[in-house]
Order: sequence, then C-alpha cells, then structure tokens
Amino acid sequence: MTAIRLEVLVSQFSQRVYSTLALVAALSMAAASQAQAQARAVPVSATASQPSAMPDHLISARVRDGVLTIDGMVAKVQLNYDIQNTGYMYFFVPGVGTAVVSMGPLADGVKVPDAFDGEKLAFTVDGHSVELSNEGSSLLEKRKGKADVYVRLDRSTVAISRYPRMGYGDTTTAPYVWPLSAAQPAGKDKVEYAVTPPPVPKSMLPQTASSGTPKQ
Repeated sequence: MTAIRLEVLVSQFSQRVYSTLALVAALSMAAASQAQAQARAVPVSATASQPSAMPDHLISARVRDGVLTIDGMVAKVQLNYDIQNTGYMYFFVPGVGTAVVSMGPLADGVKVPDAFDGEKLAFTVDGHSVELSNEGSSLLEKRKGKADVYVRLDRSTVAISRYPRMGYGDTTTAPYVWPLSAAQPAGKDKVEYAVTPPPVPKSMLPQTASSGTPKQ
C-alpha cells in the first residue's frame, strides 16, 4: 500500500515538474519573440550613424588669393586651396553654424541656382550672405561658367570659434576639417627688407684695461 502511494506521489510530482518546465520554456520563447519584434521596430535614426554618402557630383576647385566675405564684410583673405574630387565645402559663420555646400542633392539642403559663377561662389544661409571670390581664374577646375549647389546649415556648430572658417571634406556631420591655407612665397617685406644689421662700432665694443700707469 505504501509503495503504491509513493508511486502515485512520484507520478504527480513528475507531472508538476514537467508542467513547470514547459511553462518556463513557453515564457522564454515568448520573451525572445517580443525582443526580436522590438529590435525590428527600432527606427534607422536610432541606430549608429553611418558614414556620409558621397554626392554624385564632386567638387574640384582651385582657390588662389581667395577672399571670403560674410554679409559683405571681409572675413578671410589670401585663401589658397587645391580641392580635388571632394564631396563638400564648409563655411562657418560665428553664431550661425556651418554651411555645408554640395554640388549634388543634400539631405535637408536648399538648392541655390548658379551659386558657382566663374570666379566666385555665392549663397545665402539663414539670412546671411556668404561669398568666396577667386583672383583671376574660375573657381571650378572641371566645370566652367555657372553651376548649382545645395546648402545645408548645421546649427550644432555655432560655438566652435569666434571667427569665420572655410574648409572641405567628405562628411556632412561635425567635426569638419578646417585645413590651413597653403603656404605663400615670402613677400618683399620678408625678403628684400630683411637685411643684415651693420656691425657695432669699435668705440662701443668693450675695452680691456691697458697696462702701466694711466696718464695724468
């Protein structure tokens, strides 16, 4: 009799353990399915940022003795850049942000017809006029005449500097590249007038004490 009860208890216990394990497995599978569904529902914007795609039309420009003006006021002079097959040009305006310029369609960008016009590039961003003028030759190397651009304003960079900047690179997000202007040959004030000073007069050179009794 005791053996029969023990067998019944063991059987009931086994059924309960089996039911519990089955329930745990079912809950685990449900949790995994929900996690996968949530992962698929994450928007693309929430994922890690991807490298900027290069536009269809790249910029090749030769800037020589360039002048950058903001609202008609001279901001930079003697700019010298060789820009070869670059995606974007950058123009930083203090307190406004960075204008990203592209010759191909740009996300959130505004099309500016005929922005490139021979020796100059001109556009308006957030109510401020920006102009880069070249000295004696067309800015664009591979295209002559006029060309459209797309301009996007990045306001996240309003405080990177107190002074305007110009640069270029292959990204549409900060940090941007602000290369220094090319080195210029030394001017007359650094060559012709950098003369060797004359020798110090002998009367001003230190004298050694002479031997003997000094004259009265």
